[in-house]
Amino acid sequence: MALSRSARYRAAGVFLAITGFLGLWVASWEGLINVYRIILPAYTLPDGAYPYPANFWDVNAAFGIVSACMLTIGAGMVFLAKEPDEYFYRIRLEAIQFAVIAQFLVGLIAFAYFYFTPGYQMENTFQGILGMASGTFLVAYALRYYAGIYFNADQD
Repeated sequence: MALSRSARYRAAGVFLAITGFLGLWVASWEGLINVYRIILPAYTLPDGAYPYPANFWDVNAAFGIVSACMLTIGAGMVFLAKEPDEYFYRIRLEAIQFAVIAQFLVGLIAFAYFYFTPGYQMENTFQGILGMASGTFLVAYALRYYAGIYFNADQD
């Protein structure tokens, strides 16, 4: 059975979305410094620590933005692919609506938490909030889609 043209891009979209999500996670948790340790091991200090390069935060911000773009494009490729029939189309539409609402609520709650908690600076937590909200969208969509298929299969 041959895949339709739009369904072919679903696998590439899943790859882009997962790669973008992992990139946001690495950029949010300052894991990019470990990449510098691998690429430039000569700059490692004798105690095993690694000093931040002068342009580290610029590279980390650019890495986070590119990762967010990859996540958005990948999610678009997955969610806009054609479904084989109306049954799956309706379940996918309900799952996307549920995931958008869940993403908005989690993002809003996380933003309010970090905004009203003393000691946090919003410029340091914004990527974390964005990554958490994006991850919520992917998880909520997958759970709602497969739950809709599983529980509605007995009714039809």
